[in-house]
Amino acid sequence: MKEITISLGSNINPIFNLQEASELIIKNFTHIKSSKIYSSKSEGFQGDDFLNQVILCNTELEFEKAIHSLKNIEILMGRKKELKKFSDRLIDLDLLTYGDEILKKNGQEVPHKDIEKYPFVLVPLAEICPEKIHPINKISFKKMLSEKKDFSSRVELI
Repeated sequence: MKEITISLGSNINPIFNLQEASELIIKNFTHIKSSKIYSSKSEGFQGDDFLNQVILCNTELEFEKAIHSLKNIEILMGRKKELKKFSDRLIDLDLLTYGDEILKKNGQEVPHKDIEKYPFVLVPLAEICPEKIHPINKISFKKMLSEKKDFSSRVELI
């Protein structure tokens, strides 16, 4: 059994889509805890604000099958493949951590590179897993957040 963290984000009917995605995730994984929901400005393009959340779960699925399950949820919810990296999102699900493993397969990797890059990922992750150690950096998510001085001010709790 692996403990995993999943990032959820949406800026198209976001409250509804985060709720629907959460319900589908809980049907596919063993739910442990969900972060609060945070609002953040769109990054890399002009668009509506995003709502973001992180969910902690357990799974017996192998890494690639866990990612495949998340991509299937996105498709089931109606997400189309965006041509641009930064654009409006009906739903975006990313596997952030997969146990304490460091993996790269088929263009997917854990720990996810966005953990350190974006406050809308690190803030809710540190909320629900403050003492969990980043497999590469070897520091807790809480400490990692404390070192990112402006991160907490760039997201708003809703």
